[in-house]
Amino acid sequence: MLLSRPMRARRLLLLAAFGLLLAACDSERGVRIVAITATPTSGTSAGGTAPLAGSATPPPVELPPRPDNPFAGGVSVSEYLAGGLAKIAECLPELVNAWELSAIEGPRCAGADIDGDGLDEFVFLVTTADATNPPGEAWFFDDSAAHYRFFSSARALANSVLSALEIAGVGDLTGDGRPEVIFVTRSCETECTTSIVIASQHRGLLEDLGPDDSALAGVEGVTVEDDNGDGLPDVLMRRNATAAPGPGPQRGLARRLAWSGVRFTVIDDEDPPEFLIHVIEDADSAMRVGNVAQARALYEQAATDTRLRDWKQEIGEFVGRRELVPFALFRAALAAARLGDGAGATALLARAASEGSNSMHGVAAAVYLSALETGSPASQACADAQRYLQPFAQAYQRFWDYGYSNPEHTIADLCP
Repeated sequence: MLLSRPMRARRLLLLAAFGLLLAACDSERGVRIVAITATPTSGTSAGGTAPLAGSATPPPVELPPRPDNPFAGGVSVSEYLAGGLAKIAECLPELVNAWELSAIEGPRCAGADIDGDGLDEFVFLVTTADATNPPGEAWFFDDSAAHYRFFSSARALANSVLSALEIAGVGDLTGDGRPEVIFVTRSCETECTTSIVIASQHRGLLEDLGPDDSALAGVEGVTVEDDNGDGLPDVLMRRNATAAPGPGPQRGLARRLAWSGVRFTVIDDEDPPEFLIHVIEDADSAMRVGNVAQARALYEQAATDTRLRDWKQEIGEFVGRRELVPFALFRAALAAARLGDGAGATALLARAASEGSNSMHGVAAAVYLSALETGSPASQACADAQRYLQPFAQAYQRFWDYGYSNPEHTIADLCP
């Protein structure tokens, strides 16, 4: 029977396929599966084979151009990371150079298994130059198995514009086995204020666990270490004693952000005071809470310890000790009276009047003592002293201006 040309072609194909199947058979090994590739089409790569659907290695992607807004390029960088050309372990030096990112202190990037799946996510800092507050951003990319998907940013977590951004460290601060990424951000106006962003997936979603009251002015450095010995790293912010004109004198301080099991708490440990005004503030605080004996001891320390720094004198206004010493003696006398030490109170008032004869507080102490000696009660003696000070209200306010970081004092506060 004669076959048509199409039928002859089909028979030849079937015979060829049968021949391939027989060739694939082996008496000892059974049947080998032979992969058959599709015929190349016009969309096939130069190698002649089209990439398989779902391939884990996409074709290389060249360095993306810098976007008009450098903080909006996370998606394009994600494609570049997955393309296989990026120097991820070196923090993308080629992108840093091409985009002309400004120099930073500390690491440019970090790898951390934030979600606990066994693979590291990639965090990359983006910075631009600015004279006062250089804007900053940090991009979060998923792990290599997820093709470095861009999924969040530090600005989104903090819900605010960040500046002078740095990576302070990476560590498990909450004890759940997943590390947090700790960022430092600074904003400088009259002085520089440092805040902390703690990127964490402790509650299942990536969020900022940094406490709202973490901001601190005059910070010298930020470290991540176990400061309290509980086995979990803490975020430590260090401020040394400063004497800037705007905020006034500030004592040295160590601020610790520690995990309480529910949230991060702020714990401040102040250094012993270096400035005379701070000893007086400590004495005022003790008096307010009823610790009168401690208040008296601190007031007397302020009046006698010449090693304490005089901020007013340091900034060239005048000798602040001239007013602070008689004030401290006056308040020590009031504390002595509350403790039932009438003779001690009288001696302290007399000393304040003598040593501060050319000061507002020294004369106020003399007025107070005179009222007591004429039989007036303490309330009347205080009213007389305050009445004496009223004509000097502006000078009094100017003297007690120790910057916005220190409490105010008014004539009405003279007698606690």
